[in-house]
Amino acid sequence: MIRRMLRRARGVRFVRRAPTAGGGEVELRVTEMTLSHVRWWNSQVQPIIDRDPDRPDCGWNWLLYASFATLADKLLARHPAGYTVGLVDRESGHLIPCALVQVMGRFPGLDDHDKTGAFVWFLSTAPDEALLTVPGHPLSEERLPKRLGSIALDAATTHSLNRPTRGRLALYADADGGQPLVDWYCSRGLEVLDDEKRLPLVPRRLFRPSDGRYCYYTPESALQASRQLDPLR
Repeated sequence: MIRRMLRRARGVRFVRRAPTAGGGEVELRVTEMTLSHVRWWNSQVQPIIDRDPDRPDCGWNWLLYASFATLADKLLARHPAGYTVGLVDRESGHLIPCALVQVMGRFPGLDDHDKTGAFVWFLSTAPDEALLTVPGHPLSEERLPKRLGSIALDAATTHSLNRPTRGRLALYADADGGQPLVDWYCSRGLEVLDDEKRLPLVPRRLFRPSDGRYCYYTPESALQASRQLDPLR
């Protein structure tokens, strides 16, 4: 209990390193998502993602999502936050986006509707091909960062841990990812909301009812998941 209180009081740092395919580590930076990051992603990364119809993020439009997040904040006070997980180029200091995460910072908790949590609206990681062909900043295969999905999810978890939401976090595992995507989230410590349980009174309840694909962290499970990446902070 004391360790949990101290961790929350001090605040949790974002991940700052990632293991590489070559067995080393690369420096990462988790920063606020900017319009330039989104534009770069749409031009350099998304076209490569779109060539793989099996990816859940095939066909996504981050420019649209970022704009809608602003609208949702004005209409519903969802307190959105966007994060870019970027690889830092050694020579120029240039940030190369490796993952994008869009979080809605005010959403009823799935484990307790009377509590407020955060909701991961969109999360996407760059395929290796995109990082190997970055114009002006190509990476070698040995420096390709690994565990980007876990690190991107951790960015959303850290966002929630450092706010009054206390780590409470929810997301919807896109149906295009099938059961393997749900299983992947479960392997990261998230719990699956039983499809017989109703969602809180939010607009999602109308067009995306509970179907066994909603996953969530409680404050306790978020802390446990966060500790798994402490060696990379």
